[in-house]
Amino acid sequence: MWGKGDKRQARATGRCAGGCAMISCSPSPARDDRVPRRAPMHIERLGPYLGVRVTGLDLRDLTIADRPMIRDLLEEHLVLFFEGQDLSEEQFKTYGQVVGDLDNLVLLSNEKQDEPAVQIVEMKPGTVRGLYTDSWHSDACYLERPPYATTIKPVHLPPIGGDTIWASMYAAYELMAEPLRRLADELQVVQAINRFEHVHPVVRVNPRTGRRALYVNSVFSQRILGVSKVESQQLIDMFCTLATIPDVQVRYRWTPHTVAIWDNRFTQHYAVADYTAPRKMHRLTIMGEPVLGVKDWRAEAAE
Repeated sequence: MWGKGDKRQARATGRCAGGCAMISCSPSPARDDRVPRRAPMHIERLGPYLGVRVTGLDLRDLTIADRPMIRDLLEEHLVLFFEGQDLSEEQFKTYGQVVGDLDNLVLLSNEKQDEPAVQIVEMKPGTVRGLYTDSWHSDACYLERPPYATTIKPVHLPPIGGDTIWASMYAAYELMAEPLRRLADELQVVQAINRFEHVHPVVRVNPRTGRRALYVNSVFSQRILGVSKVESQQLIDMFCTLATIPDVQVRYRWTPHTVAIWDNRFTQHYAVADYTAPRKMHRLTIMGEPVLGVKDWRAEAAE
């Protein structure tokens, strides 16, 4: 077991007290002392800014008491890959309910279901590419309350290709020079698709930590308010380019029995469409909160 100092060091550096990149930590212990403790789970960092491989944890064993543990991991690492998970569709849904309240929005059609259900994301031969999933985006950012997180697992994978890439929009924001960050902090952007439209800040703030991230993407960000059309497009292009820099990314090659979950607030993702065989995934989205911008964050901090 770690001491408090060790935990603080690991959170600050991403490394254990011995300096290694493989971190071992234990999920919440069972409340009943007669129930054996779980074996420690192991966390391996896959990139400097985001992404960890998690082994030694059976998602079927999680209870609502484990929600803070999962959310803390997601807060710190942004994308989690739980390997060695053989979940049925119902077990996948139960695990999703541990993470948070499930959203009933069907992302691709933007229609509401009667109740939350596992969604199917499938790319078949002949499907038109470059329309949505194989472009840099965050899910449903055109809503007042975009999803907090998205989680998916493969049902059928092509023999080669079909990786997914994620970008840390914290890191993207921090790549900009200070004058550009100050400009971005003051801007608002229209996020829209079909009949859905909402104005959000260009820079989103984490309400727990105060850390800032770019909140503009190439799929749903339509225009920047308060500037000309030409200036708007130039700003959107500049902000979107930052997500495409490999330095801020992690790329994952899917394997069977892997469940991934990412913080949809502060990442963007891109499903690489470099395959010809069918690819089928199951997906759940976790309900989120209103988007917090720099101005509102400062006002809340001053209270």
